[in-house]
Amino acid sequence: SKLNMEGGEPHPSENLIRVSLKRNWTFYTFLAKKLLHDHEVVELHALDTAIANAVEAAECLIHNGYATLEKMHTDSVEMKRNHGGTIAKAKIFIHLKKTKDFQAIYDSYEKERNERLQSQGIEQEA
Repeated sequence: SKLNMEGGEPHPSENLIRVSLKRNWTFYTFLAKKLLHDHEVVELHALDTAIANAVEAAECLIHNGYATLEKMHTDSVEMKRNHGGTIAKAKIFIHLKKTKDFQAIYDSYEKERNERLQSQGIEQEA
């Protein structure tokens, strides 16, 4: 499954992240922070072996005060097999809600990050 935030699902949403194994959990943490900047709630959806990436990203966001766990559930979805037939795969749905302290934590992290990059001689645009 491709990293695709639009299309594919019956109700595509700007705040939906489809987690895969093509990127590691830190990428999805970064992406969720960017989406939480503009949305109150972000959804992480992952299938099968990508579930660990989604859970790890969600745990990081919760632990660092960016979000709270609003709702989480699992389901079993039928996937078509390459050679015909179907196979059941586990799918997780994680709904994270932005904390009231999100903006302060986000701004503080971005400031520290930019200072760290500048000290390494890497210029970043704000």
